Amino acid sequence: MSVASELMKKGFSVHIFEADSKAGGLAKGIKFLDHEWAIEPFYHHWFNKEKSITDFAKFHSSADLIKTYKPTTSFLANGGIRSFDSPHHLFSYPGLSVFDRYKLGISLAQLRTRKNWEILENVTAEKWLIENMGRKVYQIMWKPMLVGKWGKYYREINMAWFWARIHSRTKKLMYPEGGFQNFSDSIVDSLKNSGVKIHFNQEIQSITTNGEKVNVNFKANNTHEFDAAVLTVGPRLFLSLVDGLSSKFKKKIGQLKSMGAICGLYVLRKSLLNKTYWLNIPADNVDILKNDFPFIVLVEHTNMISTKHYNGQHIVYCGNYIDADSEFLNSSNENLDKTYFAGMKSLNPTLSESDVVYRHISRTKYASPVFFTNYSKDLPKFSTSCKNIYWASMSHVYPWDRGTNYAVDIGKQVAMNIFESN
Repeated sequence: MSVASELMKKGFSVHIFEADSKAGGLAKGIKFLDHEWAIEPFYHHWFNKEKSITDFAKFHSSADLIKTYKPTTSFLANGGIRSFDSPHHLFSYPGLSVFDRYKLGISLAQLRTRKNWEILENVTAEKWLIENMGRKVYQIMWKPMLVGKWGKYYREINMAWFWARIHSRTKKLMYPEGGFQNFSDSIVDSLKNSGVKIHFNQEIQSITTNGEKVNVNFKANNTHEFDAAVLTVGPRLFLSLVDGLSSKFKKKIGQLKSMGAICGLYVLRKSLLNKTYWLNIPADNVDILKNDFPFIVLVEHTNMISTKHYNGQHIVYCGNYIDADSEFLNSSNENLDKTYFAGMKSLNPTLSESDVVYRHISRTKYASPVFFTNYSKDLPKFSTSCKNIYWASMSHVYPWDRGTNYAVDIGKQVAMNIFESN
């Protein structure tokens, strides 16, 4: 939708084809139990200073949908839930000496104010954090988070990614009125009113080019011809859809690594975390099932958004990143539900099966690209080895690793690439 917005401004005739019945991708929403608002199967929000999404909303006359909140973020340590959303909370992290906290504070301040990140991609996050904050701070605070997020890759992730996580984070969060689906629907309406043709339930079979025109072939046995095409899918799906890519290009894209994700969505009759919206949960083992909890984050959505939009019921997410090739990612919904429910009950022993009104398990093999050192050298170009076929994805969102705000940025960039090529 971001790409279409930019192309439309330049006078291009634009069509969007979507395999699903609605827009939004991983940020789409579902509606159930007669709730007033739809809810995302994968938790979403925006940070308060993410300007691209607010500018995008303004352009489509949807800015009034975006509301600002100040929820509570916490972390689990020594068996207890502790606040984690202010400097004094950070510096009171258990197990750290005065000197540890001094180094922690200085380093975080440097990361928050630093503008250039390029040199940081030359070193791993582990190495930089140990050298600048000390091994103890790393072992207690950051290693469990890196292990939980990146699994077996945790020692190889570059520091530019870590910088981006610290640099962009804000205590205040934004969330659209009516949920992300309502926001996406408003953008769809705006695009349609501006002449963009949007086609849902259109699954692509393949894309080919004769060097000038691009043919998009659909599973419904129909074909459309265009001057150019942009795919906004993950690398594996991209390679499977586009015919005629050079072996060199396919090899480079095929080497990209990504993390999958599993997210359990629960509708409960009572609150699970009292006031906490976001609970960080440390991981000691790259095998998530060998940790104390089978997820790395627990998000109580209704500790930020009022329960009145969900019939007075409480929305809770259990989420974790997982290797895209992990067997756990292919577990049955019943097994995942059983595992996640046990984890929630460990956090709040008063939870019972009768408290669960609804449950929904979601999974994806492409939730976050893996950023190794010097990732800029592997950063895919928007243009491909097939003329007039372009690709834009989370693998291009660097050093940020995901997020609809950055999707808007990438949409602008790939559109500019098309302008310059035509």
